[in-house]
Amino acid sequence: MPFNLIRVESFKYPDLPRYFQPCAQVTGLPSYLAIYHPSGAPVWNGTQDRVYRAHMHSMGILYPDRDYNIYLFWNPDWTFNSYYINVALPVEWSGSDFCSYIDLDLDLLYVIGESHREPDDYAVPGVYELDRDEFDEHKVVNNYPQEIIDRAEAGLLAAQAHIDRREFPFDDSLLYWRPDPEMMSLVELPDNGATWHRP
Repeated sequence: MPFNLIRVESFKYPDLPRYFQPCAQVTGLPSYLAIYHPSGAPVWNGTQDRVYRAHMHSMGILYPDRDYNIYLFWNPDWTFNSYYINVALPVEWSGSDFCSYIDLDLDLLYVIGESHREPDDYAVPGVYELDRDEFDEHKVVNNYPQEIIDRAEAGLLAAQAHIDRREFPFDDSLLYWRPDPEMMSLVELPDNGATWHRP
């Protein structure tokens, strides 16, 4: 492949498989790793133990030193959909073909004026906190240490402040970003997850 293929694996705390997906590396800076996953490419859902095809295009901005990461979503026709922020532990990246992070349940959905969404699905521009009930349940069921609970709450506030400052990528500088054509070849990968996620 003329681009770096990265296997991206996310887990629910402490080590419960969430999503595994093959992504194209967009950039790998010391401050963040940017990855792209096209509409139609395979995703393995660890909760359901099945592979499905992604409906939307996505770019992930994964930080090695922040307790959240950011995804930009575009509809299949490349109209912008939304920003989605996962409160999560910092990404661990091999520097080549594998990275992973642990999701901490809490999320933010940031809908802007340019977002194209279904009328009954958070269509009004704004910032929405999601999955608080999931976090409250999991921190008990999975026995989250107090340090993890505190980091999750602090990560949520830090992500909200990042949005409020309108700093990259929330300056909307990536809304019209498009992948190199070669990256679309990810849609040709088979549904057999063993070919692209960690054995």
